[in-house]
Amino acid sequence: MQGRKEKQQKLFYSASIERLVPQDHPVRRIQEVLDLRFLYKDTREYYSHEGKPSIDPVVLFKLYVLGYFFGIPSERRLFREVQVNLAYRWYLGYDLDEPIPDHSIMTKSRYRFPPAVFERLFKHMIRLCKEKGLISGDYYFMDSSVVRADASKESFRAKLRTEREFLEELQSGEKLRNNFKGHIFDGTVNPEKMGKRRRKAKKNDGMESWSDPDAELMSRNGKSAIPAYKAHLCVDRKRRVILSVDGSKASKDDMAKVHSLYTNSLFAVGKKPKMIVADSHYGGIEALKYFQDQKIQTCISPRIQDNSEGRYRNTDFTVVREGEEMECPAGHRVRKQTNNVFRIQFHWPKQLCNACALKERCTKSVHGRLVSFYKGNYFTNAKTIQDVPQPVNQRLPSWLDANMA
Repeated sequence: MQGRKEKQQKLFYSASIERLVPQDHPVRRIQEVLDLRFLYKDTREYYSHEGKPSIDPVVLFKLYVLGYFFGIPSERRLFREVQVNLAYRWYLGYDLDEPIPDHSIMTKSRYRFPPAVFERLFKHMIRLCKEKGLISGDYYFMDSSVVRADASKESFRAKLRTEREFLEELQSGEKLRNNFKGHIFDGTVNPEKMGKRRRKAKKNDGMESWSDPDAELMSRNGKSAIPAYKAHLCVDRKRRVILSVDGSKASKDDMAKVHSLYTNSLFAVGKKPKMIVADSHYGGIEALKYFQDQKIQTCISPRIQDNSEGRYRNTDFTVVREGEEMECPAGHRVRKQTNNVFRIQFHWPKQLCNACALKERCTKSVHGRLVSFYKGNYFTNAKTIQDVPQPVNQRLPSWLDANMA
């Protein structure tokens, strides 16, 4: 006999939210292992001693946990889910007939609590993971992700000059020039300067968003530019627990966050890792030297300035006179140049390159071809550890390791 369910509205219900939430639901496990009551003490100083009682601060931080654990980035959507999801209500301590707070309380909490409060929660969770054996601390993975900013491209405008810049421009009678931004690496790793050896000014240097000054326009893989930031992460390999996190503007070099990511992870784990794993964005000489000098292996693809496939690579040039000169595929020779104690360069002048018949296969630059090498075995050590063997045309010349270590 076919049945049919008719909807009937009851006036009274006899139900318990405790029985309605399954015993194997993830929120029960979170409630069991993550005790957030320490936040009452950490947040007490940010509330007044009189007036109307606030929303429970533990509830606020539980909302952050729910949003992250279940992948709900929107606060409005999170509160809609809490409205209808019995498990979320149970975790927050709200009964079936109890109204939930407005979503704006999360925005207000970020103004009320300083970053130190959120950092203590983050470190508390890492400590719990460490106590449960979820962190080994032997292998760190570093990477950055692009985070889209809540701003429009139309909000970007020319950056306003400071009073000092304006007065200097008036006194000089010409526009200020800023062709060099950064520092020259002299072989000494300075965490404050790491990843800041950028020479050319970028478009973002003269633009800012009036609605979100921290956002920058960023384009990848030929796609249209979007307002964005960067999120930098260091993750332990064993259970992929995030050990440290940092943020920056979209144009920031990934190496600029190496020191903070590493030191914060080291403090959280309590021991030095055996190996750092990252992509080529972290493969600059400064980052490789920073880790290898501490006896940490670097499974990082070295960031070597070279041509793409189809043009002459650095290894297509021939070293002559025991490294004092180098010959290009067209037969032109130049002498070695050194602008610091840690790098050697071979530069073919623009007059020679622009008139060369092989220029289209060699370089797109109008300033001539430049081939650079760094002294020491840092690049070679990083390449050796990589699982995939490197093609012959990407290996460093043997004379560089033998004669210039």
